[in-house]
Amino acid sequence: MSFSAQIPLSLAASAVPAVECQGVTVRFTTERGTVTALENIDLTVPQGSFLSLLGPSGCGKSTLLRVVADLIAPTSGIVRVNGEAPEVARQNREIGFVFQDAALLPWRTALENVLLPLEVGGGARRSNNRDPRELLALVGLSGWEDAYPHELSGGMRQRVSIARALVSGPKLLLMDEPFGALDEITRDRLNEELLQVWESTGTTILFVTHSIYEAAFLGQEVLLLAARPGRVRELVDVNLPSPRRLPQRETAEFVELAGHLRRVLETC
Repeated sequence: MSFSAQIPLSLAASAVPAVECQGVTVRFTTERGTVTALENIDLTVPQGSFLSLLGPSGCGKSTLLRVVADLIAPTSGIVRVNGEAPEVARQNREIGFVFQDAALLPWRTALENVLLPLEVGGGARRSNNRDPRELLALVGLSGWEDAYPHELSGGMRQRVSIARALVSGPKLLLMDEPFGALDEITRDRLNEELLQVWESTGTTILFVTHSIYEAAFLGQEVLLLAARPGRVRELVDVNLPSPRRLPQRETAEFVELAGHLRRVLETC
């Protein structure tokens, strides 16, 4: 089994990349001085792909997502989302974001929480909005539309947050350790369900995780970042058959891939 550090040319050439980073550096000034969170990040993410971001704490995974989402401005370098500045993509609602905490409004039902982005800033007028009920069905919550957050399990609340992030029809979905606080059984189930959502919607996904197995199982590629400062260590192509199912994690190919990722992480 080989591990390639190159973006597949057939995908890269097919359309404007979903995400491009050229020489992206991010520095923060603190009381202790200047901290370099990211240094000279070069990255190209093809449309419709699924990229896992993996690395030790402090390597800048979440910072990179926030730069792409236009929540943090890079100190230097160029970032493009669908060929545009991140600010333009954000204003056009081309970016969805799912955080580790589902952050649902407790006084709104599941359906009302999914509807929220359509009620803010004229979102309801967009032609590419998705039907909230269909999205709840897609994430496995048919029949739970009228349930309040306190009536839902942690995994169900995260399903609602994924549906909410998709309701405005974003081309890019950014996910910052969305399953990190869940138990292993729920996390595994949501991993499979997320791949089904990705296959159904064709949305490009950037997924941050600390789990080697999660990164390998979900991603078409795994971006490994080294810490202090955050920088690209390796981009690993994941050559696993699709559709992916959890038993594949017991195959020799998957074990070999996970071992490779672990060895690279030990040098980060």
